[in-house]
Amino acid sequence: MSVPNDNELNQLEEEMREPLSRLLASPVSSQDTIRLIQALQPAFNELRQTSEAERYALQSAPLRPLSLYRLIRSQLSSYSRMYWLASLMVFAMLLLILPTDQNVSFHSVGNTFTFILPALLLASLAYSFRTWNKELRMIESITPFPPALLLIVRTMIVISLNLLFGIAGSFYMNMKVVTFPMLPFMLHWLSVLLFLSGLTAYLIMSRGLKTAYAVALLLWFAWNGLMQRIVPVWDFASNEYLTHIQTGALAAGLLLLALAYRRSFGTRLLP
Repeated sequence: MSVPNDNELNQLEEEMREPLSRLLASPVSSQDTIRLIQALQPAFNELRQTSEAERYALQSAPLRPLSLYRLIRSQLSSYSRMYWLASLMVFAMLLLILPTDQNVSFHSVGNTFTFILPALLLASLAYSFRTWNKELRMIESITPFPPALLLIVRTMIVISLNLLFGIAGSFYMNMKVVTFPMLPFMLHWLSVLLFLSGLTAYLIMSRGLKTAYAVALLLWFAWNGLMQRIVPVWDFASNEYLTHIQTGALAAGLLLLALAYRRSFGTRLLP
């Protein structure tokens, strides 16, 4: 292959000059930009009118009021079927282990309720808040409901479930045992359950989940230790002093639940 000489290179350059000049784009001038904007202006005006119409429609549309009932329904749906099934299985096991003979010791049955129901409450709380971390709190902070209200609603759902279990178990014992002192028995387990629930809910709002759970565990151990070692010498169905203690715990629990619900509005939650 021979190397082209200068004449051939010059001839090639002349031949390619005109085609290459067509490919070279001239720099964009300000006049070109003005003409482009003027050509696109009708489309811009149409988009602006459409956006203003949509904004007006959203502003004029009636807003659905916030409803605590809707919030409770949404929180109920967040619990899986396995949670409800496991809770029912635990309650069924509780009924199976309860003695139903006519000479049953009501003190031992009451201790069983004060041991199982708060334990089920604490386990349900742990399940409810297992994914309630910092990232989830950031997501829930943009909801129309205060994040603390979401948390107290979950707590109330768990408490209500255990109350239903306790009431159902009390009616079960009342049907099985003729001489069953139902009201004193319900006061026996209801007092500790509501006091534990109220204290836990209030501490969640004021001190955070970890502190509330730790205090609830300590209270559960202390109460059951007291019932096992000191109270057996009393007849809790007729002892007036113990009845006053249980009534006071019941009232304190209800008061703490009310205070926790009140603090849930606008409360900044701790981890």
